[in-house]
Amino acid sequence: MTKAKKLIEVAMPIKEISAESVRDKSIRHGHISTLHLWWARRPLPVCRAVIFASLVPDPLDLECPQAFRDAVQDLLANNPLYAPYPDIPYTSIYDPMPDNLRNRLLMFIGKFSPACQKNMLAGKTTPSKDQVQEGCLIKWESKNDPTVLRLARLLIWIAYNSELRPEATYTDLAVEFDEASKAITNTETALYYTPNRHLASPEVTAKEAALQEAIEKFQNRMPSVFDPFAGGGAIPLEAARLGCRSFGNDINPVAHIIEKGSVEFPQKYGKPITYTHEEFMTLYGKEGVKLYTENFGGMPTGNIEIPNRLSFDVEYYAKKLLAMTEAEVGHLYPADEKGNKPIAYYWARTATCSNPSCRAEVPLLKQFYLANTKSKKVYLNPIIHGTDIQFEIKEGSYDEKALPGWNKTGNLICPCCGSITTSKQVRDIQ
Repeated sequence: MTKAKKLIEVAMPIKEISAESVRDKSIRHGHISTLHLWWARRPLPVCRAVIFASLVPDPLDLECPQAFRDAVQDLLANNPLYAPYPDIPYTSIYDPMPDNLRNRLLMFIGKFSPACQKNMLAGKTTPSKDQVQEGCLIKWESKNDPTVLRLARLLIWIAYNSELRPEATYTDLAVEFDEASKAITNTETALYYTPNRHLASPEVTAKEAALQEAIEKFQNRMPSVFDPFAGGGAIPLEAARLGCRSFGNDINPVAHIIEKGSVEFPQKYGKPITYTHEEFMTLYGKEGVKLYTENFGGMPTGNIEIPNRLSFDVEYYAKKLLAMTEAEVGHLYPADEKGNKPIAYYWARTATCSNPSCRAEVPLLKQFYLANTKSKKVYLNPIIHGTDIQFEIKEGSYDEKALPGWNKTGNLICPCCGSITTSKQVRDIQ
């Protein structure tokens, strides 16, 4: 039996994906790139679009299952949000896009907003956050949008199951999808709002098993996605977001830990949890009460519900470790007269001037800038009294001729007496 070509083999909204991928590089809050540095991160919009387009067929292919065509017709063709461009904005001629099921599917993946279309046709620019239309799969804001994610998962479900069961109708498969999704939601609610579910009990064990069974039943009817070189974890993350059974692997142990932190741990532990008041106090104490009040506006009198256990625990233990560290080494970070505390020390190797009458301890600095960009310039200004060298922090630029560095090709130029200590002498004195 001949299978229909996948959408990715026929067409992709490349311009739209590229635009959102450029924006993706500048997003910080909530982005996995802030979890840990990885030098070859793949943009999330690209991964999401590629995975989706690899799992659904081209609706115009003659071999495309009728159930999938009907799904696109019902879910996308009747929604003006996913109407094709009246005039493709990035071509140089009047170029209306045909209104067919393939183009509707492409517009669901990514479509320029009306304002962006207008600006592109007029040769104007649009802020990156406003370029791609709301409701598109690749949009950053769609990452947690239940409506968009349900559409994507349902289309993948129908595409996958209609190949296995060609006789199944769109309506039948949609009903089965809703039943499987609802089973997960119901068992999640039953487990997550059971007080003290972190403590083993027959009730908790039974509810955990019921949830796992519901998840297995759902994912058994969804395709599996495997990335053998997962790196920063973008592909496994986006596959899981689309409801697929997701696998990732990497020989690099750093990548492996990043993948666990960005894909596995949030799925396992980043869920709601309910504590009795007594259990909460046992686990978190007064510091936990303070944190809960800061985040949620006050402690309830009954059971205590936390929307995301992992997030709460990370913040709680981070603050606890910070307080313990401050108690141990806080005296090394004294506040100035304005109450400002240093957050870090700028360290430089020092050397002793070879002049017997000087013997000053001199930092081997080649220049004095702490920050030297177009938007910000901050430098260390030396204050020298005899052989004592101190610094003050100043904003702006300094005259590099009047204040040259004290380390020239390894030789020390003493700012106190002007003597030159050769690199060999520096090594010998040390």
